[in-house]
Amino acid sequence: MKLNRNYVTPFISLTFLVVGISGVLMFFHLFDGYTEVVHEFLGLFFFICAIFHVILNWKALKIHFKRGVFMPATLALTLISLLFIVEQQYSPKVDTIILKRISKASIADAFKALQLDSLKAAKKLEAKGISIKKATTLGDIWTKNETNIMEVFDLIIENED
Repeated sequence: MKLNRNYVTPFISLTFLVVGISGVLMFFHLFDGYTEVVHEFLGLFFFICAIFHVILNWKALKIHFKRGVFMPATLALTLISLLFIVEQQYSPKVDTIILKRISKASIADAFKALQLDSLKAAKKLEAKGISIKKATTLGDIWTKNETNIMEVFDLIIENED
């Protein structure tokens, strides 16, 4: 299949628009819980469309590379990105702090803080092959079971609301 600007251009343009709008909504915490999933998945799709865009426009982009206009943009975006990363390290978001602390708390305390019935939560985990034996914290659960934090949280919190 040959790449065609008639398809790539509308997809990249509309995806850019949706990713941009969802990013603004996320920045202002509007429709939290809904915008993140749209932003993440369409961000991935936008990346794929951007690759196709670069392939279609490679000749023109090579001219820009030769002129050196990409270097200042690359340096500026690298610097801005590093500043955001450093700022996040020194001022983490509240949810990051809470998640880190809950993962280090005892299992009983973590379940209590999450307002979960410990027996139900343990059964949910064991039904998916995740053992809580020999684990003293939630962090131990995913470490000892070679899983990840989000899988454990999704399982124990599932259908709790």
